[in-house]
Amino acid sequence: MLFETASLPFRDLQLGDNEVHLWLLDTALLPLPGIDDQTQVDTSKRFVRRFYLRLLLAAYLGRPAHLVKLAKTPSGKPYIGEWNGGSRPPLYFSLSHHAGKLLIAVCRWFPVGVDLESETRPLRQPMKLAKRYFHPAEYEYLHSLPKEKLHDHWLTIWTCKEAVVKATGGGIVSGLDRFVVLLGEDQPQLAAAINTPEDDPLQKLKLVNLQPQPGLQGALACDLSISTLRGWQLASTDQTG
Repeated sequence: MLFETASLPFRDLQLGDNEVHLWLLDTALLPLPGIDDQTQVDTSKRFVRRFYLRLLLAAYLGRPAHLVKLAKTPSGKPYIGEWNGGSRPPLYFSLSHHAGKLLIAVCRWFPVGVDLESETRPLRQPMKLAKRYFHPAEYEYLHSLPKEKLHDHWLTIWTCKEAVVKATGGGIVSGLDRFVVLLGEDQPQLAAAINTPEDDPLQKLKLVNLQPQPGLQGALACDLSISTLRGWQLASTDQTG
């Protein structure tokens, strides 16, 4: 999928019931109110990410950004803080950051998960990592590949797995080997492992490969009913809305 160019401010963003919106932000290019020194921004990367995440969510929710309260579940999954867990949150979202880039997925009715990595990420002992953390079927698949293909295919499986555990909310500790990422000519396929209950969130997810920019590898895990994906890259601007 292509990521269109967008600019600040975020205003009146509309999200369909069966859509996922993806936003790629370069935090090094984004201004902050009251901060003119780039060195100061660089030392506050977490603040920059939260600031623009709240601006983006506020534009979907139709409220001022300072009224968007963020919290985390015990496993570390972020959510809009007013949600008490007893009903649907006002919006689902997921984020991943790598080398100053921030990827955010937003969905109205269903949990989502995203991961973002550099295509040139160095891998030390990838097969050892695969044997320890991946499902045996994934390990055997990687083991069968020519050496020159191992890096790219390992990274695709890894980003997909990260996206899945973010969507389900269990984190890596929930087990990367309890599901299988199957690679083929089309999009990756997700298969639950043996004895997975029918109501397990894994049973309702699909995977999408992403390349938001050259040199970046990403993955999205979203509900099977999602029919539309749209993506934007945020251009540099001097406005924050």
